[in-house]
Amino acid sequence: MRAKGKGARDSFVNSVDRLERIKNGTRLLRGALEPLWDELPEPTDLRVVTVRGFANIVRQHSASQWVLIQHDLDVSAMALVRPAYESLVRAIWALRGAEDAWIEGFFTPNDQAIKSDAETRKGPDVAAMLDMISRHHPPEIHRCLVELKDATWRAMHSYVHGGIRPVVQSLVAFPPQQAGSLLVNANGMLIMVTNVVRMAHGLSSPMLPVLQKQYADCIPNTC
Repeated sequence: MRAKGKGARDSFVNSVDRLERIKNGTRLLRGALEPLWDELPEPTDLRVVTVRGFANIVRQHSASQWVLIQHDLDVSAMALVRPAYESLVRAIWALRGAEDAWIEGFFTPNDQAIKSDAETRKGPDVAAMLDMISRHHPPEIHRCLVELKDATWRAMHSYVHGGIRPVVQSLVAFPPQQAGSLLVNANGMLIMVTNVVRMAHGLSSPMLPVLQKQYADCIPNTC
């Protein structure tokens, strides 16, 4: 029993140390990515506006998760995983996959949108967008998105819709291992969307692979 207790304590200490390393790496990584956003020019057409808008959502959600984790607001941080992921998928799909007619309709007011809270035009579901992404983007992009979805989708649904997971989590301390993994996934999505938004503006990003290698402990090892 003593050995088992010591092992649990060692595991907890290791997970706390890992979280602190990830927090520090996240701070440095976010600082290194900021100039890549600051130099983005004004969008030149509706497709670029679309990608830029969805990318901005991912950027804001990841920044919010970073702040929330630092203040131990873990339930709210977890609730942002799904909207960040869906906006990432939409940004990549909008770059290569969405038809011009959909892009135009998305920004065209209609009676329903003007008179109620309806959307101008709804996009396809995540599965359909992932399928389209597999046709227009490198296989590793599609693989990374699918693996993120498979690993988190059930939990994301529970947090967004007030299921049992956030209720239980609100009553106990948030495991440092889980907090670290949340930041790792947020950093991975931020890296991906930074690349996508720069591609939309016709900018290359040779520095991103360097940053991925430099901060490998702070991003998913599959992306």
